[in-house]
Amino acid sequence: MSQALPSRSGELAPGKGTVIDEVLEERIPGTANRIEPLIIFKIQDTLFGLPRSQVMQSGFFRGMLESPHLGDSKEGNLEKPITFDERTGITPEDMEYFCKVLEIRAFQQPPKLTPAQWASAYRLAKMWEFEQLRDYIFKFLDQSVKDPFERVEFADMLGVEAWIIPALAQICQRTNPLTVEEATRLGYARLIKVCKQREKGRPAYEISDYETWLGEPEE
Repeated sequence: MSQALPSRSGELAPGKGTVIDEVLEERIPGTANRIEPLIIFKIQDTLFGLPRSQVMQSGFFRGMLESPHLGDSKEGNLEKPITFDERTGITPEDMEYFCKVLEIRAFQQPPKLTPAQWASAYRLAKMWEFEQLRDYIFKFLDQSVKDPFERVEFADMLGVEAWIIPALAQICQRTNPLTVEEATRLGYARLIKVCKQREKGRPAYEISDYETWLGEPEE
């Protein structure tokens, strides 16, 4: 089970052997007698411990911890945690959402996350090459993001190109005019594409028709 370890100054280099176990036991009760070693991450100012078997599902971290050419096999303990600082754009909250999903087993219910929280977990799973976990998260992310404007925004943020044309088609089919806020969210180029279709007066057409027209090259 993954754990967040509140970081305190002076405790990132506790020594070797049993000293590390004692520090882990202090921060996470019950871990001193753990069966499986933890890989320690430092996300900005917060430490997280993930079981090694879970971490090794990642192509990114597997290469880091096993390859003599790609990283340092000694990384991932309290003395030398795998560190992601502010420059990476990863926050402790992102890691918390990722850990909630990583802990899920096949027979368990998925965690109750908002679309933004699913997106945070998906971004890390994709970045760190947790392929099965990435696909699992995407299924719930796809189900949770219904609003077409949000789908366009998340598609841009996460690189999900397949969402964009269907979302724009939904907006084309809508009878209500776009608001200033909605136009701003689309951006100039997409706003022009949508307006061109809406001006043709095709509200009765199917979304699939709009997808075809939106996918056509610009004149």
